[in-house]
Amino acid sequence: MSAGELRFHAGAKPRLAQRAAAAAADFSISHSGAYVGCVAAARGCVGLDIEIGTQPRIAQWVLREAALKATGEGLRGWRATDAPQSRADGAEWRGRHWHVRRLELFPGAAAAVVASEPVQALETQAVALAELFEP
Repeated sequence: MSAGELRFHAGAKPRLAQRAAAAAADFSISHSGAYVGCVAAARGCVGLDIEIGTQPRIAQWVLREAALKATGEGLRGWRATDAPQSRADGAEWRGRHWHVRRLELFPGAAAAVVASEPVQALETQAVALAELFEP
């Protein structure tokens, strides 16, 4: 993917250039400490958040921030009284059902994917920082 395939709009998350409909592909990137993660979905909206720490309040924050990223609002959409309500099959938030996948990929950190469509499969790949910058 080249930078030309991304579209940046003021006050919104970057989108894939060909994203014409809500069912089109989406992606989200997050980092905390030494960890960086990216999630992509072939359809619907998706958000990812990673935060160092595993306390319950951090796990709740990760869920909220991933949901804000999925909607494209980011932190500007944050309200102290507005938090996703966890359910066995996902979360309810702002009148909509979201699919949630908690990730145990980052030792000492909490992470979650929030998506508008069910997460059928999740593939992971660990990449050393040096590999990312190899010529």
